[in-house]
Amino acid sequence: MFCLIALAIALDVPLTVVETLGVAREGEPVTFGVPLPKGLLRDTGQLRLVDAQGRTLPADFRIVNKWWDDGSVQWVHADFNASVSASSSAQYRLTLSDAPPPSPTSTLRVERQDGAIKVNTGPLEFTAHARGHLLDGPGLSQVDVHLRSDERVYKLSNWARSELVIEEQTPTKIILKRTGAHAWVDKEDKALDYVVRIIAHAGRSQVKIVYSFVNRQGREMSDFVRLDGLWLQGRLAQSADAQHVEQLDAEPRRKGWFTAGNIGFGVRWWWQLYPKGFQVLPNGRVRLDLFPETARPQNIYKGVAKTHELLLSFDNSNHWAELEEPLLPAAPPKWYTRDTKALGRLTDTAPDAYPPQHYPLVQRYDQWLTTSRDAVLAKRDKGFEFQGRKFDEYGMLNFGDAMHKLIPNDSRPDYGVHWETEYYDFPHALFLHFFRTGDRVSFRTAVEAAAHLADVDISHSEDRPGRDGAPRTGPGLNHWTRYSNGVFISSTSWAFYKNESLFDRWLLTGDLWSRDVARLSADFGVTYDGLDLQSNTRSIGHGMFAMLKAYEVFGDRKYLDRANWIVDCVHAWQDGNVARLKELSSRIVWSPEFAGGYSHQSWMYGIALEGMAQGSLTLNRPEMPSFLKRAADWVFANPKEWNPEQRKFLNAPVHGVMLTPGLAYIAETSGDRKYFDIALEHFQRQVANEPPTNRLKLFAQLFRNSQRFLWYLSTETTSRPSE
Repeated sequence: MFCLIALAIALDVPLTVVETLGVAREGEPVTFGVPLPKGLLRDTGQLRLVDAQGRTLPADFRIVNKWWDDGSVQWVHADFNASVSASSSAQYRLTLSDAPPPSPTSTLRVERQDGAIKVNTGPLEFTAHARGHLLDGPGLSQVDVHLRSDERVYKLSNWARSELVIEEQTPTKIILKRTGAHAWVDKEDKALDYVVRIIAHAGRSQVKIVYSFVNRQGREMSDFVRLDGLWLQGRLAQSADAQHVEQLDAEPRRKGWFTAGNIGFGVRWWWQLYPKGFQVLPNGRVRLDLFPETARPQNIYKGVAKTHELLLSFDNSNHWAELEEPLLPAAPPKWYTRDTKALGRLTDTAPDAYPPQHYPLVQRYDQWLTTSRDAVLAKRDKGFEFQGRKFDEYGMLNFGDAMHKLIPNDSRPDYGVHWETEYYDFPHALFLHFFRTGDRVSFRTAVEAAAHLADVDISHSEDRPGRDGAPRTGPGLNHWTRYSNGVFISSTSWAFYKNESLFDRWLLTGDLWSRDVARLSADFGVTYDGLDLQSNTRSIGHGMFAMLKAYEVFGDRKYLDRANWIVDCVHAWQDGNVARLKELSSRIVWSPEFAGGYSHQSWMYGIALEGMAQGSLTLNRPEMPSFLKRAADWVFANPKEWNPEQRKFLNAPVHGVMLTPGLAYIAETSGDRKYFDIALEHFQRQVANEPPTNRLKLFAQLFRNSQRFLWYLSTETTSRPSE
């Protein structure tokens, strides 16, 4: 108790805001997340935000989740207004105080009306509608979303059963959420559902709109809505010169900000998400084209979503930088890792975190990681040619993903462009790197990739009940179909499960769409038995990662129960208890050759062992470590998997680094040094000799869980075998 009191008194977390776009930010609304140590706080009443001059700032705090074992606060979200000079940084601090917090300089006034909600921010008053067009504001009215498919135009305003709710409200911020569908004039026929969030802040003349369309139509996964045009439309009160801007490919790379009639219009990732357009028409209408009618039509298959972040400025001020790269107050890496332990066994890269003999190895590892990441990013611009057309890794449904391979022979069933589909949760590997190092390039790239994962790489609607939230197979043929045979399917196993990065983005930035899709994906794992041990050992780890993170963030017991179910299945498999396996899952087909182990692919053991190790640390099941050791022993006893003379994995040796944290945990719990020695040898060998990769999938395989091996090299561990 004394330690917790001392920690509470000394709580002083530096938060750094970095401006990278060369634009001064003044009083910009910021939402960010920060973890707290276990046992520190039960509520947010004493939390305060202080600027570099020591002044306490108005800030709203809210609890995101709690430590599962003692109920204290684990993560909080905060809203405040940040200021920072162009290409510079600003310092803030998170502290505790009993003194009353300062009152905000301005507050919102919200009035519920019949079928509408009126919001007054001070300088701006606008009305959001539950039905009909989306909103009306000063200088811009009848804001609506139009979608053209074939010869019909479907409108957000035509759907008679839309709903509008206040999702979040504080004195200084409001989030309105409207859901419905784009409907034809008969009010019944529809083309794509939508989720729209309208975000406004006190004292501001800007409204942010986060718009997602979702295809929940069709009976088969091969059904699609043909997208021929999609645009946000409104009517200007002031006259404006005619404009027509189009971005049908990735060049030229102009900013996504436009002005007309004293109104500013912005789109995040304008050129990266091409095609895009902006038009001011002679009749006073203005169109922000999210998909121009002049573009090549795009099929939106069942289960696909796409999110656009837009900003409307009602005082004609330019807020492109605020939209393009929102400010993130970031804590030091040591706070995310060693100080709070909110991310489990993860250690930051700092000299004082490691014994002198290990720190140079950690530095070389991070260099290997960043060089590989930069190679993945560099490949975006190189492009490729397919069937006589030039492609790149940008585009409305491509950006954030990376091309895996091309099969140009159209006589094969799986010919086409194969995408990585965030295989092995590429963005999560980058978020882990950000937590450990504070590297903003990794953070930015992770956000881009997580946005793609949430929209395209997770199916929002399936043709079979209980499958909504299924992961897309990876690599994915043209994003939509199974790469091995061209069948339109999401996933028949957890081999492609990937959602931890969505939790990362939600916790760090408060992105509500990421939270929604993370829950959808986690619920898929609860309702669907995707544990196919005999063919995809990695499904053990992917399933455990998803269930443990969902329980940590959402606190629902069903996720913990599902994690225990995975453990029960794995243990019955290792024991050869066929009767028990049949009780637990009709899907799993046991084979005697795998008794004690998992399957014949040792490179998949890395994900499985790490998932089970994390489960062992959480589930309070003392028998788990012995089962992990048995699995590793199966690999080492198999001459097709392990060469004891060369001390080398034979099945995909490039993936040996994936096994390092799992083997280190086995050494820790068994007391047998040999497992740690093998892990360390492989880690050293690959860090020294493995060339950088420019493949998204291989990057995720190499760095998704090997970053957790660093904890076993650090001063944090008390159980590393003596060296």
